[in-house]
Amino acid sequence: MPVTLSLIILPLVFLAVYLGVREYGHQTSTALDRRESIATLGASLIHEKLDGMIDIGLLLASRPLVYQNAEKGKYDAVVKNLEEIPQVFPYIDSVVIFDKEGVLKATIPPMPEVTGKSFAHRDYYQGVSKEWKPYVSEAFKRAVEPRYNVVSIAVPIKSPDQKVLGVLLLTIKIDAIAGWSKELDVGNGGFVHVVDKKGQMVADPHIKPEEDLVDHSLVTVTQKLLKGERGVEVLFDSIENEEYVTAYAPVKDYGFGVAINQPARIAFAERKNQVIEYAFFWTLIIFAAGLSSYRMLKSGDMMRVQRDHERTLIESIGDGVVSIDRDWRITLWNKAASTITGWSKEEALGQPFRTIVKFIRERDRKENIAFIEDAIIMKAPSRMENGTLLVKKDGSEIAVDDSAAPLVGMSGEVEGAIIVFHDATKEHESMHLKSDFMYASHQLRTPVTEALWNLEVAIDEQDPEKRKEDLRIVHHSLLSIKKLSEHLVSVSEIDQGNVSVKMLSVKFIDILTEIQSKIEATAKMRDVTLSIAPVSPLIAINTDKKLLSRALLEIIENAVNYSRRGATVDVAASLQEKNILIEVADTGVGIPEEEQVTTFTKFFRGSNRGSEGAAGDGLGLYLAKEYIALLGGKVWFESEEGKGTTFFISLPVA
Repeated sequence: MPVTLSLIILPLVFLAVYLGVREYGHQTSTALDRRESIATLGASLIHEKLDGMIDIGLLLASRPLVYQNAEKGKYDAVVKNLEEIPQVFPYIDSVVIFDKEGVLKATIPPMPEVTGKSFAHRDYYQGVSKEWKPYVSEAFKRAVEPRYNVVSIAVPIKSPDQKVLGVLLLTIKIDAIAGWSKELDVGNGGFVHVVDKKGQMVADPHIKPEEDLVDHSLVTVTQKLLKGERGVEVLFDSIENEEYVTAYAPVKDYGFGVAINQPARIAFAERKNQVIEYAFFWTLIIFAAGLSSYRMLKSGDMMRVQRDHERTLIESIGDGVVSIDRDWRITLWNKAASTITGWSKEEALGQPFRTIVKFIRERDRKENIAFIEDAIIMKAPSRMENGTLLVKKDGSEIAVDDSAAPLVGMSGEVEGAIIVFHDATKEHESMHLKSDFMYASHQLRTPVTEALWNLEVAIDEQDPEKRKEDLRIVHHSLLSIKKLSEHLVSVSEIDQGNVSVKMLSVKFIDILTEIQSKIEATAKMRDVTLSIAPVSPLIAINTDKKLLSRALLEIIENAVNYSRRGATVDVAASLQEKNILIEVADTGVGIPEEEQVTTFTKFFRGSNRGSEGAAGDGLGLYLAKEYIALLGGKVWFESEEGKGTTFFISLPVA
């Protein structure tokens, strides 16, 4: 009996150890990935802030009164035109004007003790004069009292014909960089380090601007940052006598680096809790299994109890577990698999695996079963590819993750495979959220910069017509920002399920008339004719007028924007049994075949939109599809590259 009991208990112990090690590794990987993501976000934040400083410098240097006075050598007039800058931008410590040879000519605030001296040996002058392009310097201590540490942004002053006239230098205290880093949520006990291109510490919870700069260039993480490397490590701090999780990422283009530090005991707190839960859970299972097996063996019913116990274990696992034979027919299907896929055990057992479980790649919508084939052929576990989706029984899709392992028989031959998968929607959404945030930040930057630039020019412009044109460009840029902001709010409402639908009987002709009035100006500006076929005023549908108007406006506006000048966009509607079918046809550039599967995804922009670049943020068609779905309808299209696209919207009438 002891030998038989051991044969029952040992597999459970091995399974518990295996799952515990896997969960430990998963929790470790998740914690490290989270820290690395924050470091990458921190590097992006510093990059954006420095980009913004350079943009400010370029705007100031391109002021007509700045370069005109610099060309005449009237440097006091130059700083007179810039004297409001430290008040407008409090984080700018000083504004300095040099001539082309690096001689300091004027400053805000005034610094008579250094005016007239050459600073051509300084890093910032060497950097900007190398190719006469904007340059972010290493940290250094100011040459005059009060002496504290700063970082400078050097921008060449050029005439309209690109002749170099001098250098505009903006300096910021290093505690401003520390202030930027405080925008990051690094968790309890966490803190941020920022080093410059020489490895000097410029941001740290304990650093003070007036103290001597601390050289960190000999620290291993700093050396990796200076080489442009990124990563995450667990390091021991001998001073604090504690382990820290340190994630680091370089600041692209500027040579700076960001390191995120958090005590390992805090960073891995969730891992510790999960391991304790697993240990407690499996201890109970093993104890219960041992006790049950002992009693069953004594009663002579060992085999039945063992089978029941194994079935209970499989059913209690939170991941979906499915096994297949050599013919790819399903032989095992646990409760979690039913919960995740929507298929019951009775429906799945004995059926072809690919009929019930459909894994597809998100990027191209093609079937993804290579990892199962690899496990069977290579006789080794194989991990599922990132970006894999599971098509559920009801047709909906969720992100999944995990692996497949071969089932090897007593003869040593592979008899099938076991596939383990779990719902990875939260991780998938987190990754998309970061991507969406980065894309939205990038999309906002161009119109904001354009608006600021033209507003600056308009302020100093004397010609009323030119000022009017500059203000028109500012107005257009602000409208782009407004539209993107509204789209982002709408996407957020959809993602969070906060869109309310109010169904009322509406005359369809009223919706078309409203849309036509809203889009006429855009169509006229692009020289496109909007042709709406006559619609009976008696046709009424039960819908949410606001949501349907938004959806149709996005699709028709898309057709207008992607049409060639002089073209016509045709809109027609017809009743088909219990549905109304709306068609929006253009003869524009069309959608490339390989991009059609992603047309309704967030931020989709056709790669063939041409040099004129149809305006938009890539969210309109995504919003239209989601609104139509909320109204119980569906939307699809037919397109041929170079010949145009026709969108179809089908909605229930009642």
